[in-house]
Amino acid sequence: MTINSSLKLMNNDISTKSNMLKYLQKKLQCSKIEKIIDFTTLEWEKNHARILDDITKNFDSKVIIRSSAIGEDSFENSQAGNYTSILNVNSQSKIKLKQAINSVIESYTKKNNINDNNQILIQNQSLDIITSGVVFTRTVDIGAPYYVINFEDGSSTIGVTQGSINKTIKIFRKSSLLKLHKKWKSLLNSTNEIELLLDLDSLDIEFGITKSLDIIIFQVRPITSMPKIKNTKIDNKINSLIKSSTKKYRNFKKINKSCNLKPIFSDMSDWNPSEIIGNNPNLLDYSLYDYLIMQKAWHKGRSKLGYQNMNNSNLMTKFGNKPYVNIEASFNSLIPENLTNSLKRKLMKYYFDKLSDQPQLHDKVEFEILFTCYDASTDSRLAELLNYNFSKTEIKKIKKSLINLTNDIINNFPKILDECTKSIITMKKNRKNIYANSNMRKQNYFQKLETADLLLSDCKNFGTTPFSTLARIAFIAAAIFKSFLSKQIISIEFFEQFMNSINTPLSEFQSDLSSYYEKKLSKKEFLNKYGHLRPGTYDITEIRYNKKNIFLGDFYFNKSKSTKIKNLEINKLNKSLEKFELEFSTTNFLSFVKESLIERENLKFEFTHNLSDALELITEAGHDLGFTKDELSNLDIKTILISYKKFKKNELKKFWSKKINLQKKKYLINNFFVLPPLIFSENDFNFINYFISKPNFVTSKSQTSEIIFLDDENHDIDLSNKIIMLKNADPGYDWIFTRNPSGLITQYGGVASHMAIRCAELALPAAIGCGEILYEKLKSSSKVMLDCKNEEIIILENNNNDEMAKVRKTLKLLGYIK
Repeated sequence: MTINSSLKLMNNDISTKSNMLKYLQKKLQCSKIEKIIDFTTLEWEKNHARILDDITKNFDSKVIIRSSAIGEDSFENSQAGNYTSILNVNSQSKIKLKQAINSVIESYTKKNNINDNNQILIQNQSLDIITSGVVFTRTVDIGAPYYVINFEDGSSTIGVTQGSINKTIKIFRKSSLLKLHKKWKSLLNSTNEIELLLDLDSLDIEFGITKSLDIIIFQVRPITSMPKIKNTKIDNKINSLIKSSTKKYRNFKKINKSCNLKPIFSDMSDWNPSEIIGNNPNLLDYSLYDYLIMQKAWHKGRSKLGYQNMNNSNLMTKFGNKPYVNIEASFNSLIPENLTNSLKRKLMKYYFDKLSDQPQLHDKVEFEILFTCYDASTDSRLAELLNYNFSKTEIKKIKKSLINLTNDIINNFPKILDECTKSIITMKKNRKNIYANSNMRKQNYFQKLETADLLLSDCKNFGTTPFSTLARIAFIAAAIFKSFLSKQIISIEFFEQFMNSINTPLSEFQSDLSSYYEKKLSKKEFLNKYGHLRPGTYDITEIRYNKKNIFLGDFYFNKSKSTKIKNLEINKLNKSLEKFELEFSTTNFLSFVKESLIERENLKFEFTHNLSDALELITEAGHDLGFTKDELSNLDIKTILISYKKFKKNELKKFWSKKINLQKKKYLINNFFVLPPLIFSENDFNFINYFISKPNFVTSKSQTSEIIFLDDENHDIDLSNKIIMLKNADPGYDWIFTRNPSGLITQYGGVASHMAIRCAELALPAAIGCGEILYEKLKSSSKVMLDCKNEEIIILENNNNDEMAKVRKTLKLLGYIK
């Protein structure tokens, strides 16, 4: 049956909820639909006495009076949850039945749907439901070939509190169901049957599953928001992608065979690529991040501090378009070098086991799983090793190693800080010399690419490599400081007051912006300093500040700086440092925290200048060769930096054109390839599980406000007194803090991420790193309460287009959730 014939069937024979259910009720073998009596509003008006008699004769328990209006569920739109339904009506009380039926009819009138053919649907209320929810037979955004099951177990309420939310799994449509839980096998067998009966594979099916694993169908409607695509072609391509990804995973398995650990990949661990370049980056973004940090700089910076050297390991890989951190390389690189090999292997097994048992911790591994330094919480955390066959002697060795590692880093900090300062000076000086030795305006494409190559080389040598070292030190400083808070050695007031006293480049940005508005600083001076920033540091398609002055609008920024740090708490802190054997004799602890965080941000600010300038030169060279920014984003940096030296101009244009066209097609197909936040096995390419991430809450404040989802297209909207939602954010998004937001929520990001530090500095309530499921749910809300003190995000109001909210309303009316 074609889409048109399906549409005709829908519009004629099964044009309402009740007609659809009756049509299916006679044919279903794998599921069931409760007994139905229905009638039109006209029939009710003419003969309600006979209808009431029919109901009392046909039902002997409580019933549900459901809406079934014309147009409520059609190909054109869905009005799920738009009309009243009433549950737990006594089927033997004609008075109560009449009242309930009239209430449903009145809801039609209120919504201005006055049609004599609108129906009322009467059904038994299903008993013993253990799971209820909705299955979409394709993803509702782009129609990717996955069954999407949003469900709740029992009768618990979905609450977006402490990161909890309705559960979701996605299953590739062509997957074998043999490895699935029995209830999902039953559900998908039922779903397949309905698809075949309707000859339609874009459906929204509300279901319940009983204790005996019977499938009850409550509602079936077409998905109205999905774009039309050639399903079979896409499905086959995704099937091929799954096979090639499975093969790639097996290759990692062979590499890991020697250490007896199965490969694990995470999108939010360690250097958190999803936060920096997003979970669906262009090829150029990915390759630049890989070239500048994830190939070598990341491990060079760590091994310098006394961690295990991972010289031949690349930290990042990708499946489809999605970047992942290789957990084996990451965890190994954070083990002290001076431990014995047997202890290193034993720690790695413990780390892998714990992450496998608690996957929701993958964005917090350095605080919750790994031992990367010594702090006030280390002893209590080390005690857990006794449950994993570590002896007391082994635990003592690990503790001693961590104390020595941490103290070596503390004692060497002044020297490292000095080296980083010199790196910044060298990078700035070299950048200036590069520009002085070349006439930028008269450069041809070759010279522009040559200059970009020099800038990127300096960016790596004097920027990202020392940044990797300092980022680790800043993390250690933050970990020690937070451990004193968790052990109640310091108060939350002291912690927040101190973090708010830190002056990073953001503070300078705000100060200089204020000077600009007060005409103390010229626009040219301001842009010379900050013009290189762009939202999306590695993204060539993003426009720099000096090309699009998005931040030079109204200026709202206010930051109240802390005036005094309590001496009493500083004394208590210093005594604790001695107790935990941390040697802060040559370096003051609070200075260690402050200076490491500030210098980390300074290095980031400077190396992104080189990167941004290189991207501009690549853009200009591309323009000279006839390519747009969007086209250039489909090239990897290695191709760009090698090919311009290898080919003459016309040959280069042909070579790039071929590469770009191939990558465009590949990227487009990869968009339909759904991948999980964590990959533990080959099965994870077919069956996508989501783990509820607990956000990293910043400050102890609570804020209730409208919520604004910010993307690349809506920079000019009013953000004042709104809670901003961003998928991922880097220094290029610091302009948002000039718009007086009331809070920030991000999908990606960790405890010590860029935005976490920024929000702490500004005392702005934030939830950093909510994860995909919670973030997508929040995108459909219009008003939330961000309660950082109690670590909750509570949805207060939803948008009208939230499909799951509509489904929940129906299930709630049916009595299956509260």
